[in-house]
Amino acid sequence: MDNPIAIGYTKKPHALKGEIKLQVEEKYLEDLLNAEILLIDIKGKKTPFFIEDVRVGNNIIAKFEDINTPEAAMNIASKEIFLREEDILKDDEREIDIFEMPYAHTKGYTLFNENKNIGVVEDLVEYPQQLMAMITYQTREVLVPLNEHFVQKIDDKKKEIYLDLPEGILDL
Repeated sequence: MDNPIAIGYTKKPHALKGEIKLQVEEKYLEDLLNAEILLIDIKGKKTPFFIEDVRVGNNIIAKFEDINTPEAAMNIASKEIFLREEDILKDDEREIDIFEMPYAHTKGYTLFNENKNIGVVEDLVEYPQQLMAMITYQTREVLVPLNEHFVQKIDDKKKEIYLDLPEGILDL
């Protein structure tokens, strides 16, 4: 761990499973999504935490191994966070262009497929390949890809997105 790079800080715990919100500089978001370890400054020592999961929506939510309660997450709240130098991608290795996310504003929009209301965008989840809308469809949480292949029209005034989804995608 030669030269850890400061990328932001932890915020407050999220939900009941030990998840915690993160504030991360945008330019390091892809590095965080690809990293296995995050270093958290605890009493001046950069302590490694293994990343189980990171979700990106209105907030960045992280789950670390061995942090399983809100109380445990509270112990790492409001701390500076770092990535190892080797976890920072070179510019030519980056896949995500943070300025090319045309659907990042669509939380709360209603999705329509074949003119049928299929649900409201409850959260946005970023994957390296694309942005996914999390909706509740027929009592199940479903991820719907938001990309130029499926989005036919966005009505920002009505907060509606019209899609043409492949058959069966809502049943996955």
